[in-house]
Amino acid sequence: MVSKDRISGTLIEFETLVHIYITKKHQRTAEIPMDYLKRLPRLPPRERAVQVAVVTGASTAALGALVWCIRDYHAFLALGPGGAPYNVMGWAVVSMLRLFALSKRGATQVSDYPTEGAHEDIKNLPNRKGARADVGGVVPHRQLSQHPPDEMKPYITNLFRNAVIQNSRLIEERRSLYEKHNSALFVRPDVLANEDPAAPKPSQTAYTARGECGHVHPDYSIHLYLSPADARHVIEKGWGERHRLSKPRTAVVNFEKAHIASTYILIYGPRDTDEVEVVRTILLNSLRFMTGREDVEAPEWKVALAS
Repeated sequence: MVSKDRISGTLIEFETLVHIYITKKHQRTAEIPMDYLKRLPRLPPRERAVQVAVVTGASTAALGALVWCIRDYHAFLALGPGGAPYNVMGWAVVSMLRLFALSKRGATQVSDYPTEGAHEDIKNLPNRKGARADVGGVVPHRQLSQHPPDEMKPYITNLFRNAVIQNSRLIEERRSLYEKHNSALFVRPDVLANEDPAAPKPSQTAYTARGECGHVHPDYSIHLYLSPADARHVIEKGWGERHRLSKPRTAVVNFEKAHIASTYILIYGPRDTDEVEVVRTILLNSLRFMTGREDVEAPEWKVALAS
């Protein structure tokens, strides 16, 4: 241990050295007495080795963290705009949200959904062929593989536009409150506000979601709200998975106060016309659930209807 007196003396001597250096600043070299340097207090070899190891380890960890942040930020940008600000601030917020989000494995867990009560046409859906599509991100939440071929994209667009045309008394199209960059289907405000005791009531999820039923992403994957029983079948049959903020209502941390209910499902984009038919069935039952009405007309997808 170096005494306080020794430290004070060393500081005085250091100031003297600085003075010597300044007075000789125009010289090529400044001669520092070697005997003075030898008198300066030094760490014992073992403590010096520990200090070097700590500094080296901390520097390596900091560099590794910086590299990870840069790569993760670029991965965030690669998902495209959607929901969170498309900048460093948005990435920072999403990075915090990930601490409380479902894991990728948790996104296919359905234990909190009931086994009974699904619509018959949902129960009759076939299993999706092949492995699940890869999905990345939290906000935005995007499909990364098995994207729909170009010839399927107009059919997906038709499904959503025709759903509004065919059910204009119940739903409307507006800018998505979740995505902020594209349109979405909403339960009409007058349907949400209907206080007629004899009229069917929209689901509580419709109010949690502020009326938004679902939307199509630029990659042509789809987010939809489903009934809990329908969501179970859709996930188990491989057609989609939970949004990673769509946590069980009983979870210690869930996002219902942030308007994300427990059955917010990402539906993989359809790869052929048979899968478009499946998406049509899933969309139909999403609208049934959100509006509280079973008389929703199934949207046409083969042609774009006149509005």
